[in-house]
Amino acid sequence: MGHPVNWFEIEGPDGKALSSFYKKVFSWKVSSGAGGMTMVTAEPGGIAGGIVPSRDGSAAVRVYVSVADIDAHLAKVEKAGGKRVMDKMELPEGWGWIGMFLDPAGNQVGLWQPGAMTAPQPEPVAEKKPAAKKKAAAKKPAAKKAAPAKVVAKAKPAKAKAAAKAKPAKKAKRGKR
Repeated sequence: MGHPVNWFEIEGPDGKALSSFYKKVFSWKVSSGAGGMTMVTAEPGGIAGGIVPSRDGSAAVRVYVSVADIDAHLAKVEKAGGKRVMDKMELPEGWGWIGMFLDPAGNQVGLWQPGAMTAPQPEPVAEKKPAAKKKAAAKKPAAKKAAPAKVVAKAKPAKAKAAAKAKPAKKAKRGKR
């Protein structure tokens, strides 16, 4: 199973000004969230995110990667040369947990582990349904294999029609004599 990026955050000293900027530039659909966060609605082919006021006045852009076990991934990060900067923290209302690390270049990256609120995700179910349709479509060519037998059966009347056309042609020749 892969680990997709599933959330982004854009942070700056004035969260409202940032939100206004991105809404004007990209026509993002936004709504108010907790703690002054502006929630950005996912567009087709994109991911949801948030625009947040910075606690220390700095600016940052972060992505969050979906994982099944934050603690295990933070351990992998440290073994690979990254640095843990935030241990696993539970999100409210069953949304899961987040953790944070710095990569070797100093980029801050988040990890997200789904909670009970997010466990039944409709996208994977939707992906399985088209696969089932493809299997059903694969059965159709098998049914078409019987069609050549019908074509062979239809070929005989075509010869008879050709013969019938030939006879009137002879009669037309006889009438010309």
